Amino acid sequence: MGQFLRDNWFVVVIAIVIIGFVSYFIYDSNKYNVSSMKYGDSDVVMSVTGGNVTADEIYSDLSKDDGELLYNLYKNAVVSQTVKETDKIKNDAKTLQDNIVSYAKQQDSDNYKQIIEQELYAYGYSSYDDLDDYCLESVKEAQMNENYVDNHFASLSKAVVSKKPRTISIITMSVSDASNLTSDEQKKKVNIDSALQKESFAKTATTYSEDTTASDKGVYGYIDEDDKDSSSSSLDSSVIEAALKLKKGETSDWITVTDSDAGTTTLYKVHVNETDVNQIHKSKNTTIKRQLLNAILNDNTGLSTKIVQANAKKLKISIKDKTTKKKLNAYINEQLKGDASNE
Repeated sequence: MGQFLRDNWFVVVIAIVIIGFVSYFIYDSNKYNVSSMKYGDSDVVMSVTGGNVTADEIYSDLSKDDGELLYNLYKNAVVSQTVKETDKIKNDAKTLQDNIVSYAKQQDSDNYKQIIEQELYAYGYSSYDDLDDYCLESVKEAQMNENYVDNHFASLSKAVVSKKPRTISIITMSVSDASNLTSDEQKKKVNIDSALQKESFAKTATTYSEDTTASDKGVYGYIDEDDKDSSSSSLDSSVIEAALKLKKGETSDWITVTDSDAGTTTLYKVHVNETDVNQIHKSKNTTIKRQLLNAILNDNTGLSTKIVQANAKKLKISIKDKTTKKKLNAYINEQLKGDASNE
């Protein structure tokens, strides 16, 4: 489930709302500067309806991972101020929310809310009711990242060019035993091969493929060399490896994939649609564009944090509390140096 939340919208990082308060930052009248206050002998980091929250109280509650916690709050403020809440963003957030709920119900229809809630806790949300906020911030951040990558695509795309980027389509066919096909299975296999000689891969996939991609003309999406070892890929590594050996417009021979856990065997045909990263970037397929975005974010060390910083600079956010600022800057510097997988 956690992997699903991270990968479903093809964003690398998720903005967080912390239980019990909205933010470490107190915006003044221009909403970008933190006010400095005192409560007794302690600095007030923020004020909420129930009263002041002092630095002493916050730091006593923070865990050893408070640098990440502070960063997520900081990032949340940047995303909220940078990306406007358009109707499209709201609709995309609702779609994401529906997908997450649907996925959780497949796992356990009676306890799906608890499943989602446990995952939201990991990101700092307090309950299932916060799922809509989680999804909205996810979509807004994806848009912020996409805007930045679009404006710097020529330089940022260099990181994926060497990894054989491509978009692919697939045809699948379930069989009981690949080495001993039934008469019906053999007939269907022959029909697929025959159709591929006469018509496009897309039309053949639409007619014959047993995969859900058949409804989209067989289009699977974007892959590159990193997908061979990815635990989140839905394709077997043998299919990905075959696709990486093909040129644009080429189609593989039949590939046999056996899932020993599920006890199933599937035959695959894979076709390469595009290998030019610039053309992939121009794709009208939203999923493909976001898959490419995700690849670029992963392959450019610290890029997600750099994007947050670039937008934060425009907002002129100021943090008055020295301890907070020190912890936050230390975490940001660590991310910029380099573990993009933590983003």
